[in-house]
Amino acid sequence: MRKSELDTPCILVDRVKLLDNIRRYQGYADAAGIALRPHAKTHKTPEIARLQVEAGAVGVTVAKLGEAEAMADGGIRDIVVAYPIVGSAKLARLIALARRAKITVACDGIDAAASLSEAALQSGLVIDVWVEVDPGYGRAGVLPGADLDRLASALVPLQGIRVCGALVFAGHSYGAETDAEREAIARNEAGTALLAAEALRGFGFPIESVSAGSTPVGRFASAMAGVTEIRPGTYVFGDVMMVKAAALAIEQCALTVLVTVVSRPAADRAVIDAGTKVFTMDGEDSAIGTGRGYVVGHPAIEVAWFNEEHGILKLPDGERGLRVGDRLEIVPAHCCAVVNMLDELHVLDGDRVGATWRIAARGKVK
Repeated sequence: MRKSELDTPCILVDRVKLLDNIRRYQGYADAAGIALRPHAKTHKTPEIARLQVEAGAVGVTVAKLGEAEAMADGGIRDIVVAYPIVGSAKLARLIALARRAKITVACDGIDAAASLSEAALQSGLVIDVWVEVDPGYGRAGVLPGADLDRLASALVPLQGIRVCGALVFAGHSYGAETDAEREAIARNEAGTALLAAEALRGFGFPIESVSAGSTPVGRFASAMAGVTEIRPGTYVFGDVMMVKAAALAIEQCALTVLVTVVSRPAADRAVIDAGTKVFTMDGEDSAIGTGRGYVVGHPAIEVAWFNEEHGILKLPDGERGLRVGDRLEIVPAHCCAVVNMLDELHVLDGDRVGATWRIAARGKVK
């Protein structure tokens, strides 16, 4: 099947660019002498996770237990759930999953840890735990210093879990404007993780893994001395947010959304068949002035705004020849959100569809 035969809207992935992105970030980790554990919340697709592992990744990171189950079903055997597991239903699923794959769970508080300890003891398993520490982003994570010490002290008597890692995520790196800022954030992130690891070792925990890093700072892995692995995710596809973050060029973005022009209500306006139920409103506008996405081959077109089912394109004078039925490819503002909206992605070899992969973890947010 050729790309022109696909119904729209749909996700396209350029195989060459995909593989290039996988190899490039694996190269950053290899050059730094640390492991790469890519975040699979971006692609949610076991076929891509297997490509990453084949290229050298030690396993994957996921955000939710449902993603971990989908990755295990797809053959991935080393999975870090970088999210607290809370509630009896999820703990039962976690125990079942831990019987068929190596599962590590992030934790930043005693309540979740105590519940996990009890569930593990009842099952006869020991679950690896990484303590998440906040490096200044202000999301999840115990604060370093006194708060971390209090948590570590409370963790000491718990059985059924093995505290063996420290994990940080400097999400504020996405807002950095220069490489100097990004490198400084990478160094600070690493420093926070290392201090946390030392603090935990002081309480007798065998800390083996010191995990940090995201796509914006992945290029600076060599500056993250002492970190044992990085967890970038968006690099695998790229999007306009990552172009703004200088993680890759717009031409290196592997994922696009194929859309059709369905209306031409005004000379300066075209309407496409994809709105927030495809592109979502997550992510920032393009740093190169193209709005909520980038129209491949038509950089002067602005992806102006979305309703649920409609995307509105603002057309300059030189782009007003678009007709109803014309097709366009758009690099989204945030690829991770788009992947969670559709059921499959089409892998292109040139203009031909070489494979169609089900997004197995799509909607797996429990």
